[in-house]
Amino acid sequence: MTSLTPAHGPAWTAIRVAARWSNVRRGVEAGQQLKVAEGRLLWLLRDGQPRTLRRLAEELDLEQSTVNRQVHAALDSGIIVRSRPEDSSTYVVTMSDEGEVRFRSDVARLTSVYERALAVIPEKEQERFLEHLDAFVESLDDAARATLAP
Repeated sequence: MTSLTPAHGPAWTAIRVAARWSNVRRGVEAGQQLKVAEGRLLWLLRDGQPRTLRRLAEELDLEQSTVNRQVHAALDSGIIVRSRPEDSSTYVVTMSDEGEVRFRSDVARLTSVYERALAVIPEKEQERFLEHLDAFVESLDDAARATLAP
């Protein structure tokens, strides 16, 4: 029987590394105080700008019903607050004080983990590595979207 996967090549290596990174990332995220969806929500709200559900759905690239469920869960856990501006009939959400404490704690932990991981790359090469990684992820996103386009 022949192998169902290629034995070598840069694309195959990238696939293997991405799969491993995904598994490792899930393990790192499991140690966070915030759930993944909560962390993504607070990542957007970290700038202090109130957002409507519609805007959150657009920025998260999710269905509004999904964001609605996530926002209600975040409200129940106390990491966000909801208010209605005087001149609007639409509610907006912002990060609560509790959300900020938990978000800062998780970001500090993630920063520490990533700094330790980056330490295997010589310091003078880290910036270039991250520039290449950013370009690769951007190109991967473009390539994936192009294959999904009608």
